[in-house]
Amino acid sequence: MGNINMKGIARRACAVFAAVCTAAAPVIGGGAFADTTDYDQEIAQLEQKAEQIKKDNEAREQKIDSLSGNVDENNAQMGLLQEQIEGINDEITTYGQLITTQQQKIGEKENEIYLIEQEIENKQTEIENKQTEIEELEAQNKENLKKFAKLIRALYMNNTAETLPILEGSDDWYNFFTYVDVVQNISEQNMDFMNGLLDDIHHQEDLITGLEQDIAQLNADKADLLDKKTALESELEDLEDKKSEVQQIANERTTDLYNLSSDNQELKNQISQINSEISASNEDVEAINAAIKELIRKKQAENSGAPVYSSDGFRWPLDSNLQYITTYFGYDAWRGGNHYGIDVGNAGIGGKNIYAAQGGTVITAYGDGGWHGGFGNYIIIDHGGGLSTVYAHCSAVTVSVGQTVNKGDVIGYVGTTGWSTGNHLHFETRVDGTAVNPFSYAYEYV
Repeated sequence: MGNINMKGIARRACAVFAAVCTAAAPVIGGGAFADTTDYDQEIAQLEQKAEQIKKDNEAREQKIDSLSGNVDENNAQMGLLQEQIEGINDEITTYGQLITTQQQKIGEKENEIYLIEQEIENKQTEIENKQTEIEELEAQNKENLKKFAKLIRALYMNNTAETLPILEGSDDWYNFFTYVDVVQNISEQNMDFMNGLLDDIHHQEDLITGLEQDIAQLNADKADLLDKKTALESELEDLEDKKSEVQQIANERTTDLYNLSSDNQELKNQISQINSEISASNEDVEAINAAIKELIRKKQAENSGAPVYSSDGFRWPLDSNLQYITTYFGYDAWRGGNHYGIDVGNAGIGGKNIYAAQGGTVITAYGDGGWHGGFGNYIIIDHGGGLSTVYAHCSAVTVSVGQTVNKGDVIGYVGTTGWSTGNHLHFETRVDGTAVNPFSYAYEYV
């Protein structure tokens, strides 16, 4: 139950007691209880209310168990998702590294292509320069041909007027041949020069052919590099697609993880709310039990005919061989609160006799198997002088309210009714309705 707010319980007990008294007890004069017989009815009403609260809390506990199961299931799924996300992130990192390597390879190919293009550009420039040189040589050749033709034409024109007269006189033969020689020499010189120009042209053309072959090879190399680059880019695209797919899966898993976490938080909020309701209900039960004790005290106080307990002490409420104490009076960690009596739970104790610890009057006797505030079937005996004893969780009750019993009389049998996990006797001693340590009294064992 956790720590108990005694001030809150006290306030609740007063409220509960006042409500019950107002509803169930007729008022006489200044507000005293009219009849002690009303106490039993009031106690029964309170016990029914406590039992209903217990049932409600059991339903709440079941709800908590269900919600906690959902939380555990979510936690398991979240653990799996976290592992998946970690594995996927590793895969994303690997793809990222592969993409970087692929991009570097593409960059290298692009650099190689750039260098080839530069080389092609240089060779094309060289070709253009060679073509310019050829054009210049061809122009020079054409110009020389024009000059040579002009010279020949001039000689021819001169020969038509002058050559025949020279041939007619023997004394002009020398001049004639001399003239022919000169023309021939001029022709040969021009031819040599023109042939040289033609050789230069052929040489430049050969260079251009070589350059074009180089360019063709470079273009082939460039095409090969472009193919390799395209293949690398295709591989890069595949890697990026795979990385994108894996990243999408990671995003989906992350979203699922977030949703589960949010769901868990909502479940935990519900559990916390239900626990608050249980805590409040437990305080109500404590308040009800306190009100019941107060009613019993008042009932006991009005029982003027109750005998005073004998001076020879208490009898142990069980046979002397049944003395194994499972829970002592005082704070009980298992319950998270105080234990107001002692529990005796020897093996084989079920069905054993329960004896009146002292003579007195039975003021409470429930044998219907109900909850009764967790006591189940229980008995209260008033011994007079404000002293009473309680015997709880009985399998059966053999006495009735108002009956006078003597010390050692069988009043019931050990059982496990009410809030009990096994056969045992819950035994209390009360003074003016307040529980005191049963071992404050001496016992004789029979």
